[in-house]
This record gives sequence, structure tokens and C-alpha cells, in this order.
Amino acid sequence: MLVRYHMSSRVVSVEPKVSLDAARRLLEGNGVRQLPVVHDGLLVGIISDRDLRAAAADAATVEDVMTRDPITIEPSRSVDEAARILRRAKVNALPVVDGDRLEGILSTADVLDAFVLLSGVAEPTYRLVIEAPGGIDADKRLRQILLQHHSELLWMRRSSGRQRSQVHVRLRTDHIDDIATSIEAAGFDLLATIASAGNDL
Repeated sequence: MLVRYHMSSRVVSVEPKVSLDAARRLLEGNGVRQLPVVHDGLLVGIISDRDLRAAAADAATVEDVMTRDPITIEPSRSVDEAARILRRAKVNALPVVDGDRLEGILSTADVLDAFVLLSGVAEPTYRLVIEAPGGIDADKRLRQILLQHHSELLWMRRSSGRQRSQVHVRLRTDHIDDIATSIEAAGFDLLATIASAGNDL
């Protein structure tokens, strides 16, 4: 998952010389919490609603309170890397830049949407919990069963365990009953089959 496919490319930005009142109106009018500060097409800072609330009494323009040299990310970087940066820096959005030129902005909501998409929980899918022997061979057999029934494997994760452990699978299929029968016939214990309607997200 690359940043370029999940960022907002239509960015509300502001010039450094704009008044704080005008910046506040931009934030409120567009329902955003931060504004990249741009001059001649280049990113020079960022200002947030928190910056405005904490502004000194004598501050008059955006450049008086903006964060200079903000943390940024390139569009070719991964979304999971962006998530780590957002968490470590405790910020709500990252300007996306190519050099110093602003290309977009990636918010925590954009990152969350990307992970929801990756997990498959927003789509009609099934999650299976399977007790299986450890090792690559067991995982390979499970993948073969899913392939035989033409299901789309979204992800497969094994919990810790040396002898027998649980394998969690999320897949998209129209043949869940046939898959369950084949999994049990192959000697695995199917502990749970959980349907996700995908219409509540």
C-alpha cells in the first residue's frame, strides 16, 4: 500500500502571510485540523487548530505560529511506514511531498481507511479459525484447499505454537460450506467460521 494511492490530493493550503482569523475560517469551513503552508508551490510549514488555540496574543499571521520544516512523507513510501511516523511524532497528518513540492496530505483517517481496505472487513468475507499442526506444510495444504475452491485469500496469520496452533484466515468466497468440509476432511479442526457482511463500515 503506497501513500500515493491513499493520500488526499486535493489539499486546502494557506500562504504564510494570511491572517490567523482567515486560517481559522479555512480550517472550520473545510472540516480539517491542519493546513499545509505553501509559498510559490513549495511547502514551508504546517499550521493546526492546536497551533491557533495556543497562539500568542501578538501573533497576527500564519507564519508567526506555523511549524516550520514539518515532518513529511514521499508518495512512494508505504502506508504502514506513514502510520509509524504519525504515531511516533504524535501528529494527525503528514504532508506528502515530492522534493519540497506539495503533492497531497495523508491523515490518520486515510491510514485507517487503508488498513480497513487491506483487512477486508469492509467487504463481504469470511474469517476462519483453524487449529492446525505447526510448520510450512500445514500452511501450504490450507492454501491448496482454498485455491481448489477458487476462493480469494485476503490474509492468513498463524498464532504462536510449536506443535499445534491456530491459523486465522480471511477470504472471499461463495463456497464456504464446501471449503469447511474440505478443511475438516484434510484433518484440520475448524474452530469457527465468522461471516462479515461488510456493510457497517
